Amino acid sequence: MTRALAILVTVATLLLAPPPASAEGFDHAYTTWDKVLRRHVDDRGRVDYAAVAEDPGLDAFLAELAAVPPDRVAAFSDEQKVAFYVNAYNAITFATIVAAMPTDSIRDIRPDPWEATRWTVGGRRMSLNEIEHKKLRRDLSEPRVHFVLVCAAVSCPVLPDRAVLPEGLDEQLERAARAFFTDPARNRVDRSSRKVYLSRILDWYGDDFIGAEAPELKLDRLDAKEAAVVRTMAKYLGEADRAFLAEGDFTIVLSEYDWSLNGR
Repeated sequence: MTRALAILVTVATLLLAPPPASAEGFDHAYTTWDKVLRRHVDDRGRVDYAAVAEDPGLDAFLAELAAVPPDRVAAFSDEQKVAFYVNAYNAITFATIVAAMPTDSIRDIRPDPWEATRWTVGGRRMSLNEIEHKKLRRDLSEPRVHFVLVCAAVSCPVLPDRAVLPEGLDEQLERAARAFFTDPARNRVDRSSRKVYLSRILDWYGDDFIGAEAPELKLDRLDAKEAAVVRTMAKYLGEADRAFLAEGDFTIVLSEYDWSLNGR
């Protein structure tokens, strides 16, 4: 039996059986998933996918996600829902890579790993796109999730070696945002050339930051999306870079996106 088939059999068995007691008291500490991350993610966010493939913890966590009933998820607080769907997204990405091994990039996987593959999350069949675009972006309207969702690519935000938790969620998202915006491999301000290099994530999802709390900067030369992204970036930079951005005299350059696998 292939690993992918084994996961489907496990999930199907759980759905046909009465919900276990654990579904009523869902583990918002994400103990199972947290252990997987601690064991197999290094301090650069690189994942030992070969070791993950041998770790029963991933399948166990996928089963936990499948078993919690839809009405239980609906009763979660917004913080609990954000943590639930972020951890689900990242775990499903792990499982997608493991099922396709060996692979050099998630974009090489067929069918489309974001849309065609379906997983059971909170008792409902979902795709990665549904989790990200409908649950997190549309329903919960939390733009900072872009800094903790990891699509198994080198240019994604650095994957933390800990689960995202509902307790202290704002602090965790702020820490992830700061790490992302101050990482020169992803975003940087070059005052000498008057250029601001931005991750393509901020181009793809920049509209999500319109209206977000950020410093007031006069950025008349930029469109609404670009201005929202630059204002958000300014929150996390040093005084000199913030002053440079406030002048508004710079060119935005979108960095190349490296889709190579974030493995090790």
